[in-house]
Amino acid sequence: MKAFFSLIDRMNQHPDQQPQLETMVWDVFGCEKAVFALDMSGFSLTVRRQGILAYLRKIRRMQALALPVLRRHDGDLVKCDADNLMVVFSDCNHGVRAALDVMAACAADGLPVSIGLDFGRILLIPDADCYGDAVNLAYKLGEDLARAGEILVTDAVQQRLDPQTFRVERQHLSVSGLELDVWRINPAIVP
Repeated sequence: MKAFFSLIDRMNQHPDQQPQLETMVWDVFGCEKAVFALDMSGFSLTVRRQGILAYLRKIRRMQALALPVLRRHDGDLVKCDADNLMVVFSDCNHGVRAALDVMAACAADGLPVSIGLDFGRILLIPDADCYGDAVNLAYKLGEDLARAGEILVTDAVQQRLDPQTFRVERQHLSVSGLELDVWRINPAIVP
């Protein structure tokens, strides 16, 4: 993380070197990934009714259920932040399969979650953070647009999915000044 922000700081200190430094940042930290953003539902209501410790217990249960599933599907955990998980996948099919399995495991334990996925070029600092439009959009889908029990993906993800494996339903949504065509993953998998 220190090396990443050192390069960003150098761009601020040496605007004349910005093109070379930007190239260096993308060469070192840039990659194309499917970004998976999970958000737990009901934070405010649970905290108000049961207290923060009750919700923290739920977060830990969600992590204990989700993390092994994500690893099994070749997901790389970037970070756990409050009641969110950020994970990256090299393959969109693995990301969506993981989303379905995490959703099922959490639902079986009474932990409602929503998940968003996007695919694109990002800046990845392993085990720390990632940045880019795909990160922002995955979070927008997972936190703001998907309802509890719902998985939403972008066109970039949908175009990379095996149509024989996943069923999707197109939706048009508007949020924060963005007009988005997104796809809802139908949990009924084609055999």
